[in-house]
Amino acid sequence: MTIDKQKLQKLLWAEAASYRADCADWKRNTEALQEFLGEKTVEEVALELLAENEALRKAALEAREFILHEAEVRGLLDENNEVSFRHPRRQAAIVSIDAAMSKAVQP
Repeated sequence: MTIDKQKLQKLLWAEAASYRADCADWKRNTEALQEFLGEKTVEEVALELLAENEALRKAALEAREFILHEAEVRGLLDENNEVSFRHPRRQAAIVSIDAAMSKAVQP
């Protein structure tokens, strides 16, 4: 899916804020969001983004498993079966993936 996610986020926040404030800008913000989305509904875009996030989550988990397997094969694991501190780039990659996964919303 090719959509400017930053612009979408700004438009969604603008619409949500104006709706909550019950202000006159709500209609203008809603129209701007609808124009940006074109033929798609907010729900369709949300479903596409959820599918994209799930694909990225799976790819990140596969990358994590690959890094751990490669470290195991090369003897780069410490006594706790974790990537040794002597290999900071591999260790940093695992930490980054784990941090991203902890922020993910599970279905």
